[in-house]
Amino acid sequence: MMAADRLRTLLSLTGVAVGIFSVVAALSLVDSLRQSLQEGFAAYGGDVLFIDREPLEPDLNEDGVFRWWAYASRPPVTWREYRYLAENGQDAFSQLAYAAYGLSAVGVDGDWGLLVPQAIAQGRGFTGDELSGSLPVAVVGAETEAVCGDRIWIDGAPFKVIGVFEKAGMNTVSPVDVDRVRLVPFRALRGPVVRGSILAGGADVPQLRRLMRSCRRLTPLQPDDFALNRLSFLLDEMNSVFALAARLGWVVGLFSLLVGGFGIANMLYVSVAERRPEIGICRALGAPRRVIVRQFLDEALKLSLSGGIVGIGLAALLAAILTAVSGTGFSLTVSLRAIFAGLGATLALGLIFGTAPALHAARLQPVDALRVS
Repeated sequence: MMAADRLRTLLSLTGVAVGIFSVVAALSLVDSLRQSLQEGFAAYGGDVLFIDREPLEPDLNEDGVFRWWAYASRPPVTWREYRYLAENGQDAFSQLAYAAYGLSAVGVDGDWGLLVPQAIAQGRGFTGDELSGSLPVAVVGAETEAVCGDRIWIDGAPFKVIGVFEKAGMNTVSPVDVDRVRLVPFRALRGPVVRGSILAGGADVPQLRRLMRSCRRLTPLQPDDFALNRLSFLLDEMNSVFALAARLGWVVGLFSLLVGGFGIANMLYVSVAERRPEIGICRALGAPRRVIVRQFLDEALKLSLSGGIVGIGLAALLAAILTAVSGTGFSLTVSLRAIFAGLGATLALGLIFGTAPALHAARLQPVDALRVS
């Protein structure tokens, strides 16, 4: 009998622990990703506008397919257009930069810190003369294994490293991999340009749109052949993904919680049957029914909380292990919201599945409870 009781207890606690682990892990992942996004937006500032050929917001047809053909014929965003905005739109922005994404490096001009706002750990950034000329200098990420003064080869040409960024780790917002990026002055970029982009800080969007349309000589009836993007769009899109992930965590955890809950209810019914004489004596001595109910509800809550604490501990352990071995700088932590949600779920589980056995025990008549079968 004791072995059977232990097995039932173990199975019940395992079900509760697995369920709470699923809920806490899902909520913690969501909260960690949201925090990473918010930190990325804080680093870039919420007002950076990207002028690109394609929109960040998916443009889907009725079949849910991205309409790439609507943008494939659009002209690329060029450095000459950046110069046009710089010369004619001083009131339309506070900062302006151009980024040409090559195969081996990114060519930049203007306020290039809009693209990589990361602090420089060694050396310095570009000077105005270096940007306006074709000097072969580079500022690189922390994982390029280069230090200030080194010569690195980019597209068959030597470049002198003048600065190294601080290690950034994983950034879910940055348009470039900061730890591996190699920035060079645009005029010094030797290889082909895959994509060009204009970055504007403190942008007056309507004015920038008018300037771009004027630069491209679009008539009033012609639609824009460029896109004005803000990275904050990603946060709005990811919020729906985060909500779905949290719901999935609850759904997965619910099945395990139900198994654990039925196990708790079964254990309490067995406990009521085994302790009928004790219940009968308490009732015969005048103990009110609420005392019996409270006694068995306390047992249910202790069982469910034990499983919940184990589940939260497992989630915290897994988060610490994944953070330590990932090597990306992404910190996965168990959030307070996830902990409170897990504890709340365990308390609700104990109350829901412990109420029926507790009421059954309280309704036993003293004579029936003391009768030996």
